[in-house]
Amino acid sequence: MSLQKNISVAMCTYNGEKYLKEQLDSIAAQTRLPSQLVIVDDRSTDSSVEIIRSFALTAPFQVELIVNPVNIGSLSKGITKNFEEATRLCTGAIIVPCDQDDVWVPRKLAVMAAILEADSTIGAVFSDAQLMTEKGVPKNILLSQTTGLNKSEQRRLARGDALPLILSMTKVYGSSLMFDARLRDKILPVPKHWWFDAWVASMAVVHARLVFTPEQLYFYRIHPNQSVSASLDTLPDRVRRWRSSARDFWLASEGPLKDLYERIEAEKSPKLQNYLDYLQGRLTLLQFRSELPANHVARAIKILPAAMDYFRYFNGWRSLVKDLTA
Repeated sequence: MSLQKNISVAMCTYNGEKYLKEQLDSIAAQTRLPSQLVIVDDRSTDSSVEIIRSFALTAPFQVELIVNPVNIGSLSKGITKNFEEATRLCTGAIIVPCDQDDVWVPRKLAVMAAILEADSTIGAVFSDAQLMTEKGVPKNILLSQTTGLNKSEQRRLARGDALPLILSMTKVYGSSLMFDARLRDKILPVPKHWWFDAWVASMAVVHARLVFTPEQLYFYRIHPNQSVSASLDTLPDRVRRWRSSARDFWLASEGPLKDLYERIEAEKSPKLQNYLDYLQGRLTLLQFRSELPANHVARAIKILPAAMDYFRYFNGWRSLVKDLTA
């Protein structure tokens, strides 16, 4: 039997009084309790800090509250900086990012930690979730349905073909994650073009293994004031994405991909060369796609010789057909 490790929960709060107590209570109700809860509050102007201090008086684990001297969430990716600070202060061997407005099922920590502890090659695990309304009513929609993490993609992830999947779109939410603290030195600091959760997932893929469990281990609350929401794609959403400019996609992707390339390259590890090769190929094809001519005949003449790269670095036929017809 593998040894159970201490768990630290890293939470960030800002004006979360409406849902915060329910989330805190769900952490205290875990069948396997954390040893530590670190909360970085981004200068809340409501009663969030008072709720946390009251909870800390009776919590069955250590609660550390840090209140920022100034609010930084309004800055570009400020919430990522808050999660960086919370992660840096965690002392447990396992770290669990936590939102202020969700509700965990009682077995969340136990199930995910058991997966992480059972295999030392696993660096991080993420779970599915059930979406719920602002008032806590289940919507009968899974988080995986909104991210497109279907059975085929789950099998692909299990095979280890994970980086293209992680880079394609948001597949891993921070609230669904648990990761081994040994990755912290690889994760911090988070580069400027990345959000915290996507960067953690990428570092887990590059330096260990990322595993998905389809168990619905928490309720993801949908409400007007959350930083990141989730919903099923509508037909207009799909049409808009299909018609989206390859140039815009290049501009949005260039920074994150270069950040990731530079971080991996700086390690100077021959074991990571395959990731550098993949990222360079993806960057090259992204730029190629952004410069395609508007004329469809000229476009086809340019695309067809590069067809195999669409399968190596993107979504194969889907990307190929999009560039030929969009």
